[in-house]
Amino acid sequence: MCSRRRFLGTIPLSAVGISTVGFVQDGLTAEVEKSREGNGALIVSPPVVQNPREDSFGVSIAVSGLATAWVEYGFSRDDLTFTATASHHGLIAADDTALHVRVHHDQPFPKGQPIYYRVVAQSLAYKNAYSLQRGDEFATEVYALKLPTVDQDSVRIVSINDTHENLETIRLLHQRIAELNPDVLIWNGDTCNDFDDKDAPAQILLNPAKDLGASWASSRPLLFSNGNHDVRGQRAREAIKSVAGCPESIELPYNQVLRVGNIAVVTLDTGEDKPDAHPVFAGTAAYEPYRGRQAKWLRQVADDPRLTNAAFKIAICHIPLRGLPGQNDGTTLEGYAGFSGFGAQAWLPQLRESQFQAILSGHMHKARLDNATPEMPILQFVGGGPKPEQATVTVIDAKRKPTETMSIRIMDLNQNVLHRHDWS
Repeated sequence: MCSRRRFLGTIPLSAVGISTVGFVQDGLTAEVEKSREGNGALIVSPPVVQNPREDSFGVSIAVSGLATAWVEYGFSRDDLTFTATASHHGLIAADDTALHVRVHHDQPFPKGQPIYYRVVAQSLAYKNAYSLQRGDEFATEVYALKLPTVDQDSVRIVSINDTHENLETIRLLHQRIAELNPDVLIWNGDTCNDFDDKDAPAQILLNPAKDLGASWASSRPLLFSNGNHDVRGQRAREAIKSVAGCPESIELPYNQVLRVGNIAVVTLDTGEDKPDAHPVFAGTAAYEPYRGRQAKWLRQVADDPRLTNAAFKIAICHIPLRGLPGQNDGTTLEGYAGFSGFGAQAWLPQLRESQFQAILSGHMHKARLDNATPEMPILQFVGGGPKPEQATVTVIDAKRKPTETMSIRIMDLNQNVLHRHDWS
């Protein structure tokens, strides 16, 4: 991070507020496709804030061509004093589909105060190694970002899942999220049907409503939890450029502990819904050792003060860890998992020992609540989707005063409460 203001030239107005409809073959809109040929927008998604920490956060954008990007930010809308640029071993990051910038401040961000920021991108072309050309600079509007803190007296978290590129559902979810105004948004897996060659992962993940004016994670942070469909297809390996891994671990990108008020949120990655040896994967799956490494990590963070000092603990994973009678656990070559037997064996003992109250999942496309039992005292909330009549939002509300309380409810898109549990 540098504290010197980066002064820009004229920012083309076409960089801000473009509405996008009608995808072409590579997944970009026709309007965005035209921008590659002339003077159109370089930034082709709203900014998506991810993985907040007390002194840092990440921002991703989709771009229509090879570019670099930086984030200008400050504590007044009219004075973006600081600049953050993504670089690796000294080389400024560049990409032709998505860019992620991690903002590192030199001290914890002021609590209870918005961070104002915008993302600026500039095209890059190589004639050869000694002849580089830069194009116009394009900027987003300035957003006011509120980061969650441990000290909040009240907190709201919203979780969605199994959107599967259903545009009608996604646009309705945007409306519900805006109305609920959560502190944190969780996207709990299966953002896509798969990431085939014709798909554009950056557009699916960063511009899911196909509308640059619809930004569900520009003024609040997003936590992403991988689903089994998110790891399928030729271009699945590109997803991490858009939904960046947590900054602490390259090996376990989707495992993190986030403290939001009196709630500790832990994310886990259930991976695929079949064994690694299943012939459909053709030798490309290694989720079983991956879950084992996550189990080791979960044991290591069990003594983390962010967990031990929290009044309530919630685990986030796409595939349920508890199943219904007769459901497939995904540990054999027959069928596919209705719940993750591998994940249950690896993680449930530690989640129980650490006294987690709830697991949030999806995968089955039908909402349900699995109540606590003497053998398994952790409740499991399963969200629905992807059709509008099946889609849900899971809302977590917690307060410190007058006593520590938490409520989790699953609601349909007409705001009917389908399932609910309260703790006090």
